[in-house]
Amino acid sequence: MTKLLVLGGRFAGLTAAYTAKRLLGDKIDVTLINNTPYAAFRPGMPHVSIGVFKAEDLEVDLTTALPAKGIKFILGTVNAIDAKKNKVEYSTPDGKKENITYDYLVVAFGAKLGVEHLKGWDEYGASACEPDFATALYERLEKFEGGNIAIGSGIFYQGTLTPRGKYPTNWASVADSACEGPVFELSLMIPAFLKKKGVMDKTHITIFSPGEEVLTDISKETRGVVKTMYSQAGFDTVWNFRVKEIKKDEIVGEDGKTIKADIAVILPPYEANDAVKNSTPDLFDDGGFMVTDEHMRSVKYPNVYSCGDSNQITVPKLGFLAVQTSRIAIQDLATRLGVPTKIDTYTPEIVCIADNPLEGFAIAVNDTTFYGGDKKIAQPSATNHIKKELFTKYFMWTNGDMALDKYLASW
Repeated sequence: MTKLLVLGGRFAGLTAAYTAKRLLGDKIDVTLINNTPYAAFRPGMPHVSIGVFKAEDLEVDLTTALPAKGIKFILGTVNAIDAKKNKVEYSTPDGKKENITYDYLVVAFGAKLGVEHLKGWDEYGASACEPDFATALYERLEKFEGGNIAIGSGIFYQGTLTPRGKYPTNWASVADSACEGPVFELSLMIPAFLKKKGVMDKTHITIFSPGEEVLTDISKETRGVVKTMYSQAGFDTVWNFRVKEIKKDEIVGEDGKTIKADIAVILPPYEANDAVKNSTPDLFDDGGFMVTDEHMRSVKYPNVYSCGDSNQITVPKLGFLAVQTSRIAIQDLATRLGVPTKIDTYTPEIVCIADNPLEGFAIAVNDTTFYGGDKKIAQPSATNHIKKELFTKYFMWTNGDMALDKYLASW
């Protein structure tokens, strides 16, 4: 039986594993390796940071969910990929190193949050992109009685997209930040939380970005609306700010400029997964992201696919793009293995919902201008908040099986 190995258990990895079993059934032996026994619903982590959910409410138990679908699960951290020998090395929780071979490989272990680039992170940093970060931020916000809060993004260690994969050039561009959607969402949520707590009138908020302004992956018109919203709310905005250090009451940029912050909420710098440095070098570009064709297949090793954040093609790093790339990869694999399957065309677009659950509305964004298109929708409504709630319930109910994602995204 053909052996498929999937590295990573979030949007990309789960979509790849579930889709492979759905399309190929008994023709495929699927094993998934993940470094935690659960898959956290990352779009819900900002909600954890303001107490709407607890982190454990948004975690899928991979040890039971995957075997229930005929997928083997291994708890381990990937150390290296040897694409020439069709082998992956991983470490078990007790530190033991193991090797596993494959016929086909899906690299979906995502990127790395490079918190070590930020001096003072361990003592003063805050974020909402992982369960432990979001829980810690909620605890800090609960105790907050007024002062300065800064919300922004670290830089994206992306490289120069060299060598570039075999796909249309407009599909991937160099970006300052991996994704500023969470920054925008938190800029809605945190003020609402502080209003409810009764301390917003004692709080000053600053929004910052390493780019020329915030949200550079959407249209200038929409960015203008966002900046006007920030101005009307009394927020300060600081652009071209690359965080170097976090102190007790301020953050310091690489140029020495500072932003006052009793709480510094930062999407940490994004960079290649640690396993890249030990892996077959010509799998990756100069930033450590995999080089593929339009079907997410490595241009050097045709039995290796890359989906989600680990792929050069996905810019910015979005869950919507992760699911789409995984679906295309497995459609391609199924066809190669004798199950003719329509292969979707990759159509990159910015699709996300910035929720404000405490005030009952959300802003749905659907934008293609980053890729040369003309779609630029940013629609606030109470209905969009309900859609975000339903999407969260759908993910948890299906244990992360995003079979209907392309239909849900068209909402």
